[in-house]
Amino acid sequence: MRLPLLNALRFARGWHSPPTNLGEEEIQIPSPGERDPTPGTLMGPSGSEPLPGWVVLHGITRRGREHLALRQFIKALAATRARVLVPEIAEWTRLDLAPEQAQEIIRSAIRTLASRPEVEAGGVMIAGFSFGGPQALVAAQSEEAGADVRGVLAWGSYAELEPTLHFQFTGEHGEGERTVPDPYGRWVVGHNCLPLLTGYGDLDGVAAALHELAAFAGDQGIDSRLPALDPLKRRLRERLTGAQTEVFDLFAPPAGIRPEREAAVRMVAEIGRAAGANFPLLDPIPELGPFTIPVRLLHGRDDVLIPYTQLEALEARLEPLAADLRTGLTGLFAHSAGGNHLGTLDRARESLHFLRVLCRAFDMV
Repeated sequence: MRLPLLNALRFARGWHSPPTNLGEEEIQIPSPGERDPTPGTLMGPSGSEPLPGWVVLHGITRRGREHLALRQFIKALAATRARVLVPEIAEWTRLDLAPEQAQEIIRSAIRTLASRPEVEAGGVMIAGFSFGGPQALVAAQSEEAGADVRGVLAWGSYAELEPTLHFQFTGEHGEGERTVPDPYGRWVVGHNCLPLLTGYGDLDGVAAALHELAAFAGDQGIDSRLPALDPLKRRLRERLTGAQTEVFDLFAPPAGIRPEREAAVRMVAEIGRAAGANFPLLDPIPELGPFTIPVRLLHGRDDVLIPYTQLEALEARLEPLAADLRTGLTGLFAHSAGGNHLGTLDRARESLHFLRVLCRAFDMV
């Protein structure tokens, strides 16, 4: 049995039933300058045998390392006989984009794991989820950490910020496809970018309201599309006045109500310009150079936060840059949780397909 298939089977089994010999410890990852060390979760089989290493990045989520789907993933990954390090990116748990600060933490985590004696020599793999995917690709090419990276995986990631944000407002993507999007992403982007806009007046109050809304949904584990958040939306809206309420309604209308399309399109363009000027690493793909290591891209077909068509766009962008590029699309996952639209026979077929997708990821180990 080839090693990629063996690891894919171990991962699939570990997803549902993690092995009992997995150890877990919290370590401190050094930080540059005067910044405090970054806590990280290190998980792997017991013993000191050198094993492949993976640095895994959580997305922008209040739960950080403790996100339930992430925990399930790292246990399954450790079940392949690997050592997995998840750094806590504090800015991301506060719902701040902060890509430059995150890069410092990511690079330090890569160096820390690669230098441990219980990790195989020759570098580690890095995997980034959601917003963390493009940041993993950037870190893999950095001078400070690139030599310690032997492969990079981006799961549920985006190729371009503006089309992704357009989807999060309108549900439109691809060739005329449309769905009901998860508004969580536009709340986070609004929190970070609305204070940067000109011509709208003071939007700090709207940004704060969107932060509170996204934080509550994340803390409570509530699907951001559900009416359960409507009472909070009403309370937050009552704090705002005049034009502020119009902007808030664009980002956070009641459940089931689509934002007004023309206004949404204008807002996406405004945020795209502001983000490009203030957070250039939010849209890093056009600035990447050639990859000398394997690159793997995976995505869930049912993703309503970042549409699967962004996988296709990311593949098109990276194909000229990566000699070893492989991708996979699965119906078993949405953004972080499992898809639930499949019947029994379709789920069996999709499970076999997902094993092939996993093989593509593990053939770079």
